[in-house]
Amino acid sequence: MSHRLLILGAGAHSRAVADLAGEAGWTVAGFTDRSDGARAQVLGTDRDIGALARAGTIDAGVVGVGNSALARRAELWALLRECGLTTPTLVHPRAIVSRSARVGDGSVVFGGCVLGAGTVVGVNGVCYSGVIVEHDCRIGDHCYLSPGVVLSGDVTIERGTFLGAGAVVVPGVRIGAGAVVAAGAVVVDDVPPGTTVIGVPARAREVRR
Repeated sequence: MSHRLLILGAGAHSRAVADLAGEAGWTVAGFTDRSDGARAQVLGTDRDIGALARAGTIDAGVVGVGNSALARRAELWALLRECGLTTPTLVHPRAIVSRSARVGDGSVVFGGCVLGAGTVVGVNGVCYSGVIVEHDCRIGDHCYLSPGVVLSGDVTIERGTFLGAGAVVVPGVRIGAGAVVAAGAVVVDDVPPGTTVIGVPARAREVRR
């Protein structure tokens, strides 16, 4: 069987995903972008995914859009599934993943990550370099964990949440869907859905008018 992978997006994050895919044994067939021919190996726009699949040019796809377009990531993952493509889980060989951990379709786990016992990562997630997810954490679909994030055990991260670089979450905390945790924040209390928190300890960001 071939292992030709299409990466959706042609920016900086997509290059990191392409490197990870190679380490995980996949051949990157090319990328899609909003405009044709934006750079080498761009095979077309997102509208061309179905045609590429029918032509046999690709075998699977993964989302390579980064944290600047989190809502778009979820849309693109759904588009891959609508086009009948598999969305493989990409795990770097130098990541440590417990035998009892589960990582969903289309999620990417970069080198240096640790996923502890009983951890569950949903679909289309990102666990960047150096992320530590300790035992029994539950991470929802389409979540993005930036480099160096630490979840200290029994943490729940709901769908579509973003955690910035170096953020720390203490045991037992729940972070609601669509929340944003700023880089370097230390989360010691539950975070309501859609809330942005910053600081040590993390508090809701005030809205300036």
